[in-house]
Amino acid sequence: MSVLLVDGDNLLTIGFYGVKNYFYKGEHIGGIYHFLNTLRRSFENYRLDKIVVFWDGEDGSQSRRKIYHKYKENRRSRIRSDKEKESYTKQRRRVKQYLEELYVRQGEFEFCETDDSIAYYSQNTKENCIVYSSDGDLAQLVSKNVRVYNPSHRRLYEENDIIPYEKEDIHIKNVKIVKIMCGDRSDNIAGIRNMGIKKFLGIFPEVKERPITVQHVIDKSNSLFEEDKNNTTVNNLLTGVTKYGVFGEEFFTLNESIVSLDEPFLTDEARQTIVDLIHEDLDPEGRSYKNTMKMMMEDGIFTVLPKSDDAWIKFLNPFLRLTRKEKNKRVIKIKKK
Repeated sequence: MSVLLVDGDNLLTIGFYGVKNYFYKGEHIGGIYHFLNTLRRSFENYRLDKIVVFWDGEDGSQSRRKIYHKYKENRRSRIRSDKEKESYTKQRRRVKQYLEELYVRQGEFEFCETDDSIAYYSQNTKENCIVYSSDGDLAQLVSKNVRVYNPSHRRLYEENDIIPYEKEDIHIKNVKIVKIMCGDRSDNIAGIRNMGIKKFLGIFPEVKERPITVQHVIDKSNSLFEEDKNNTTVNNLLTGVTKYGVFGEEFFTLNESIVSLDEPFLTDEARQTIVDLIHEDLDPEGRSYKNTMKMMMEDGIFTVLPKSDDAWIKFLNPFLRLTRKEKNKRVIKIKKK
């Protein structure tokens, strides 16, 4: 079984800002079209059995802010006007409606971020997973049964691959350790003072070649400090010095708890729903490709498809095959009883 795990807000944002010139009756539809077309092409390319889309829930950052109050407090919305916000919200809501009709599973949970939902799903399934997101944090999920497709890089990453991170090449398993030590400006996570990625790689060149741990960083730093007690950078690392103060060992514990997806920040309800998304059948009641076609006509999606008589058939065919796969799961279960 192969499943595509999609970072919904990430994919919608890419289409919303990247496909700027698709309009119908004065309404922007670039986000909707790009989202559906991406799922369609992914289904074809990777021979999927299931697609699951996760969305950031309301107050999704709250759990991490409880232990690190500065988390994402620097975030500024890319949306510049009320009209743009209205369009984005409308397309987000509309995409969810399409997914329901197309037998695409989806989850959105209050106080939960998408990264944690995707992590928990991948940790609790035996399916072969492909994670679709340009969010570098999700690279840490790569394993024997999890690959990550980064649309910004246009590449599918596997275990032991080298990945570009902040214009440097590192082993994919070290994205987490680099973020712990160097911080992350986009999430407003403070790293060791004056410890940029270039300086970190200068001290730990092995980051480019093989996975390392926090303990490895501490042990090697202790050895380097014994050799040169005037090494300010190493001293800052060992004592947990950031722009906010000196935190000692707490620095490593705190940053790892915020960055790591090993233990996702999820509510009990979210965990149970994700398990259901893995194992339970979808209810076919009310779902219909005819509803999808009606929505496509209303939104003008047909106007941006290639100019051929069978364009809409080619566009919908992958979703119809996904529908059959999901429906057949119910049939098989009934037969076994």
